[in-house]
Amino acid sequence: MATILDVAKLAGVSQGTVSNVLNGKGNVSSEKIRIVEEAARKLGYTINEQARILRKGSGKIIGVILPTVESKQYREFYNSLKYYAERNGYSTELYISNNNPQTEQEMIQKAKSVMVCGMAVITCLNYKDNVYQHSGLNNVRFVERRPGFQADYYGFDYKLAGNHIARKILTKKYRNIVLVTESARFSNEAEFLKGFLEETDKEFHGNLLKVSTDIDQVSHSILNLFAGDEEIDVIVTTNIGFAEKIRPLMQSFFSEKQVDIHTLSPVVSLPEKDFKKYELNYSLLGREVASDIIHSESESSSLDHIFENDGERNWKNIDIQNDQADCLNILALDSPESIIMQGMAQFYTEKTGTKVKISVFSYDEIYEQFADPAMSSLYDIFRIDVTWLSWFAERLLLPLEEIDPAIKEVFSEYLPTLEDKYSYVRGKIYALPVSPSSQLLFYRKDLFESIVVKRIYQEKYRQELKLPETFEEFNQIAAFFTECSELDCDVRYGTNLTLGNTGVAATEFLARFFSHHDNLYNQDGRIIINNDLGKKALEELVEAQRYAPGKPSKWWTNTAKEFANGNVAMMINFSNYASEILGYSSKIVGNVGFGMIPGGNPIYGGGSLAVSRYSRHPKNALAFIKWLTREPVASAMAALGSVSPCIKTYNKYDIINTFPWLEFSKDCFPLSRTKRLPDSDLSPFDEKRFLNIIGTAVKTVMSGLLTANEALERAQRMLDHDFRN
Repeated sequence: MATILDVAKLAGVSQGTVSNVLNGKGNVSSEKIRIVEEAARKLGYTINEQARILRKGSGKIIGVILPTVESKQYREFYNSLKYYAERNGYSTELYISNNNPQTEQEMIQKAKSVMVCGMAVITCLNYKDNVYQHSGLNNVRFVERRPGFQADYYGFDYKLAGNHIARKILTKKYRNIVLVTESARFSNEAEFLKGFLEETDKEFHGNLLKVSTDIDQVSHSILNLFAGDEEIDVIVTTNIGFAEKIRPLMQSFFSEKQVDIHTLSPVVSLPEKDFKKYELNYSLLGREVASDIIHSESESSSLDHIFENDGERNWKNIDIQNDQADCLNILALDSPESIIMQGMAQFYTEKTGTKVKISVFSYDEIYEQFADPAMSSLYDIFRIDVTWLSWFAERLLLPLEEIDPAIKEVFSEYLPTLEDKYSYVRGKIYALPVSPSSQLLFYRKDLFESIVVKRIYQEKYRQELKLPETFEEFNQIAAFFTECSELDCDVRYGTNLTLGNTGVAATEFLARFFSHHDNLYNQDGRIIINNDLGKKALEELVEAQRYAPGKPSKWWTNTAKEFANGNVAMMINFSNYASEILGYSSKIVGNVGFGMIPGGNPIYGGGSLAVSRYSRHPKNALAFIKWLTREPVASAMAALGSVSPCIKTYNKYDIINTFPWLEFSKDCFPLSRTKRLPDSDLSPFDEKRFLNIIGTAVKTVMSGLLTANEALERAQRMLDHDFRN
C-alpha cells in the first residue's frame, strides 16, 4: 500500500508539500499541485481518514443505527439525515441492527471507535440503563422507538395514526381485517395498536386478526393466512416495507382475491395506486435530527419532539362547488411548469370529468394574448407573470374573494413571503402563486472547488477563488475561465447571458443595477436609470458579454441547457428554469453549485394563476387553481421539475435532493428588494413597457449602435414620458 513518502518520492517534493496538497492547505504552486495529484493517482494513494480523525481527537461523523434498510421510511430518514449532514460538512456511518440487541451493542462500540460526534438510533433495546451514555456517547437522538430510559426522542403521533386509519377502515364497512405490525415491545407499534383498537372496539363487529411479524417473516406469515383460506377484505400495516412485500405476493399467488392494503408510509411526492397511504414525513424527521445533533454536539435534553402527521393526503381535493364545466381553457407561458401542468391536468380530468386545454405561448406571444380583448376572452385561467399582475389585474382578472370569500385560508399552506408579490393587487386577491422563483447564481462546483484551479486563480489575481459578491468580481472570474490557458478543463466561457428579447435583456441589466441599489426611484418617486449606478450596471453587462458565447441565449430555458453542456463556468438564472440543468444530456450532473447572486438582491420571477373575468365557470376555474397550487399537487409539480409555493414541499428529501437549489431559492424571497416605484404608489405598473424601454437600451449598446450614456439618456426620456406621475 502506497504511503505519503512514496507519493513525495515520485512527485519529487517533500512530505510536507504532499500533505498540504492532499489536505488542501499551504502555499503550494499550481504546478506542484498537479504533480502531487498525478503521483497520488498513479500510486492509488488515498488519505487514511481514520488516522486523520485519531490525530484530531474527534470526527465530524454522525452514527446512525437502523433496524433495516429494506423499509422505505428508514431509507428516507437516513438519506435525508445524510444529505443535511454532508451539506454541513459532516459524514455519516450507517449500522444495521436487524432488531438484534446484541448487534446493536456491537454497533455502539463501533461508533465509539470512529469517534462519532453524535448518533441517531432506531433502537431495539428495552434496557432501563442508558448503554449509550455508559459507553461515553452522550449526543444521541432516539427515533421512532422510545428507549427504556429518559432520552431525547423524535417521532410522530402513532396513536393518532392508528385512530385515523381505523376510522377510514370503518367507513368502508369491511368485515374481515388483518392488522400486521412489528412487535408491540416497540413503542411506536404499541401506540399505533392502542389507537387502532380504541376505534375498532367502539363499533366494529367483524373479524379482526392481529399479526405480529418482522420484515423477513412477513411474506411467510401472509402466505400462511391466505393458504389457510382466511376471509380477508383489507390488510393494515404499520410499515410500508410490509405492504411492499404483501402486494406482489398477492398478485403472484392470489390474484383472484381483491384485498385493499392500508399502510403507514413516508411522504410520497407523486400519486401511487398500490396502497392507501397514511403519510409521515421521515424526510423532515431525518433533517431535524441531523440538525439537532450537529448544532448541539452535547448531551441531549430528554425532550419529546413529536412531528405532525401528514396523514392520508387527498390527491382528489377538488372543490368544484356545483359549477361543472365541460372544459377549462388555460393560457400558459412556455416553461417547464407548463409541460408539467399539462400532465397534471389529465389527472384533474380523470377525477372531475372536466377537460383542461392548455395553450402555451412564448413570453412576447402571451403578452399579445393578454393585450387583445378578443383573444383573452377565450380563456378561463391565465398563468400571469408576477411582474404583469399589477397591470392586468383590474383589466382582465376576477378578484378571487368574489368567487370564494374564504380564499385567504389557502395562504396558510404557502411560503409566507409570497402573497404580497404573487396574489394581492391594491388590497384585493387576484391570483394564487404557482411557480414562485428567484434569481440564483449557478456554478461548476468541480471547478470552483478544484485545488489546482483555485491555486492558478490565486497566482493570477492574488485573491481566493470564491463565489462573487459583486458583479465586478463576477466579471473577473468570468474572464479567468474564458482567458486562462493553463486550465485543463472543458470550459470555454466564464458565463452566459440571456438577451433574446427586450424583456430578458432588461432583466440582465436590472440584476446588476439592483446589486448596487435597492430600488430605481429617487426621493420624488421618479424612476432614474441614467445615473452613475445605471451606467456602471450597463458597463458591467457589456463587459460580461466578452466572456460569454458569441450568440446569447434567447430565453432562460436555453441558458440553463447551455450551462448543462459543460462549457460555461457559471450563470445567473431563475430557479423555475433550473431543472433544465439536469436534462437527459446534461454533462454536469453532480457538479452543480448554487448561491446568492452578486449584490444579494435577487429579482423574483415565475408567476401566478388567475381566473379570467370572462370565464363562464369561475368556480370551477378557481377549484383547478387551488388544486394545482396546494398540497399534494404542488409538491408533485416540484418533483417533476417545476417549483412550488407550498411550505411542505421544502421538507421533502426526494425533491430537495434532486433540485437542491429550491431550498435556497425559498430563502431568497424575503431578501428581494427590487422595487420599481415606492410602496405608496399604488397605480398599475406596465412592466412590459418598462422592460421594453430598458431592454432596447441594452440591445443598442450591445450591438454598438449607441454608447452607454446615449442609450441610458434615451431610455430615461422614454421612462419620464411613459411613467410620469
